[in-house]
Amino acid sequence: MTTLKARIKRNALPSAEKIEEEQLRLVWKTPIGWRYWTSVNNTQVGLWYGGAAFAFMLFGGVLALLVRTQLAVPGNNFLSADFYNQAFTLHGTVMMFLFAVPIFEAVAIFLLPPMLGARELPFPRLGAFGFWSFLIGGVFVCGSIFFDAAPSSGWFM
Repeated sequence: MTTLKARIKRNALPSAEKIEEEQLRLVWKTPIGWRYWTSVNNTQVGLWYGGAAFAFMLFGGVLALLVRTQLAVPGNNFLSADFYNQAFTLHGTVMMFLFAVPIFEAVAIFLLPPMLGARELPFPRLGAFGFWSFLIGGVFVCGSIFFDAAPSSGWFM
């Protein structure tokens, strides 16, 4: 049988710092299951932004391939003129506003709190709401091409 002093020396009893650290870990851990999608942790929101931005980049890349396929051969009838204009316009919109800008935002949301020595960015719920607004808006913009409703004004959008 060991004495209390011997157990404390071997770290058998947790110190106040370890108890506080464990409590903070429980508070800040990423939720599991469906609650994962309601997380407001800057690390998770930054990863979501990055993943969504790369998904939109793939969609914009497919649009670029369609445009380049149309231009590969003179007099090609691969795409109609209206669909070509829609794909061209949507490619530029997606690559600038749904990939280039959000990827920088993802890096900032992911890296700024640790660089500043903060646990979280100010207004974490607002940041998570911003991501969901970005994602839903991006899906609507990208989905417009499937309903022949995409903008088709080229560079002059």
